[in-house]
This record gives sequence, C-alpha cells and structure tokens, in this order.
Amino acid sequence: MSKETSRALRVDLLIALCALFVSCLAAGAAVYQGHVIASQLSVTVWPYVTVRESSSNTYVEVDIQNVGLGPAIIQTAALYVDGKPQSSLSTSLRELGFVPKRGSTVTFTNLGPGSVIRPGDSVQLLRVDSKQFAALAGAAQRRTRIEICYCSMLQQCWRKTTGDDYPASVGTCDRSGITSINT
Repeated sequence: MSKETSRALRVDLLIALCALFVSCLAAGAAVYQGHVIASQLSVTVWPYVTVRESSSNTYVEVDIQNVGLGPAIIQTAALYVDGKPQSSLSTSLRELGFVPKRGSTVTFTNLGPGSVIRPGDSVQLLRVDSKQFAALAGAAQRRTRIEICYCSMLQQCWRKTTGDDYPASVGTCDRSGITSINT
C-alpha cells in the first residue's frame, strides 16, 4: 500500500467519523426537541383540581373545581371523617351531627372513577341548606378530609387533599381499593 493510499484511507476514515459524530448530534437534538414538544403539549392539557368549601349562617357547600387547562379524569375520590373513610356522604353528614329538620335540604353528587370535570367547570359535591348544620360547619371542616386522585388525558396524575396547598404529582393513582364519594 502506498503512502498516498494510506493517507486517503485515513482522510476517508476521518470524514466518516466526523459524519457519524454530526449524525449523532442531529439525532440527539431531534430526541431533545421531541421531549420539549411533549412537555409543551402536556402543559396545554393539565387539569388542576381544587376543593372549595363555602358556608354562611344558612348553608354549607363543597365544590370540586377544575381550574386547569385540560379535563380532570377522576380515578379515586375519598371522604374521611376523623381519619376514617366514609362509605357515603349521607353517613358522613350524620357522623358530623346533621339531623334533617323541616325546611332543610341536602344535595349530593357522586364523584368516582371515570367522572370527568371539564376545564373551568365545577362539581357541587354537597350542599346542605340548614341553619342548624351551618352552625357546625367550622368544626365539621376540621374533622373532614377529601382526597381526590385524577389524571390528564396524557395519563399524568395528581393527588389533591384538602388542607394541602397544591396537588401532588403521582406516577399513577392507586386503584386497588377503588373508592368514590357516593350519596
């Protein structure tokens, strides 16, 4: 093999290695760009669930709101009174001291796996029109906890618990003991 042939092979090898390096950089840039685009897409469909509790001297109301940009797909929802899970809203109201009287009205909404809260919408989980129960509202609020696990359309999931400032990101909602807040 002559020197010129050997030098030509080294130049060809150098050119091939440079081309391979540039190709790897381009592939890495494409993968990174795909990741950035996926992150931007996920932000455009993020749900953000909040629990709003309101009361006056005549009523108590609990609303579940989605103030995010995408639908909130409910996976699990649970209501606790004194740390114990409740089987229904009506049972929990009795546990909290509600006694139905003439003129009092109670409105419930079921919330459980498969329920969807659209962006900007809210679900009135509970409304009790009763002066007697409204007087107990402050104490009842301290005894209760609502926990909702929900996901976006891209299967990113969060858990919102009353008393927490922000929903916590979770890998997936644990549906082993599927729960719902029922009437």
